[in-house]
Amino acid sequence: MTRSSRTSDNDPLSYGPEYAYFCKKVTELSGIKLDNYKSQQMHRRLVNYMKRNQVPDFLTFARRIEKDQNELDKFLDYLTINVSEFFRNKEHWQVLKNEIIPELTQSAPIGKAINVWSAGASGGQEAYSLAMLFLEMNLNWVSVLGTDIDGKSLTKAREGRYSEDEVKGVPEDLLVKYFDYDGQWYCVNKKVKRLVRFEEHNLLGKKYPKDMDLILCRNVLIYFTDEGKRHVVSNLVSSLRPGGVLMIGATEALFDARNYGLSQIRPFFYKRCF
Repeated sequence: MTRSSRTSDNDPLSYGPEYAYFCKKVTELSGIKLDNYKSQQMHRRLVNYMKRNQVPDFLTFARRIEKDQNELDKFLDYLTINVSEFFRNKEHWQVLKNEIIPELTQSAPIGKAINVWSAGASGGQEAYSLAMLFLEMNLNWVSVLGTDIDGKSLTKAREGRYSEDEVKGVPEDLLVKYFDYDGQWYCVNKKVKRLVRFEEHNLLGKKYPKDMDLILCRNVLIYFTDEGKRHVVSNLVSSLRPGGVLMIGATEALFDARNYGLSQIRPFFYKRCF
């Protein structure tokens, strides 16, 4: 397929009118705007998906997801990034425990719960890791929000049931303390679950939660176009209280943090200045 020289690489039309039509149809059916993601990367993923599922072209693909809810659900499950694990990047969790959280608790108003948001929570591992961390620090006045755009991921997160392979990142003492084992699954217990709630949320949408003390949005920004990234980061900053902290992924960096009203306090950690 030849891309037009009159369109940019991040414009769906650069991959032809059929692809642009497909992107429009996805937005109509799901609210997900594919043009906010890097088009070259997204187009390649979709072509691979079509090959594996024997879909001949984007027009046929659009008709299938429009007429068959199961086809749409299957596609959206593939489209959303559902990769997570407990205590991912352990060195960053040590920074959270030893530096970030103690400072946040000291600066928070007396009697106010610490509001924490795991944005792009996938199957809930990160949100539950946060709850366990706070419990281990004897900080019980915390409210952890986990959000994702994918309904199946949220169902898994709310169940809080994981295989042996999925909990391999959980230290043994925490596994015993915060999980119930039923012979097949490790189930997050009530002590942890009472601190966590899960909601559907589209980071490319307009409504964002407010008054957050700490936000983790890791390994998500790399999939967005520059415009999509600006939208997400500016809204994440607005979600933070002044002095609140944003944590991003190990593969990401905000080289223009000051333009968003952020100051970098550690690698991958940024504080809202005002």
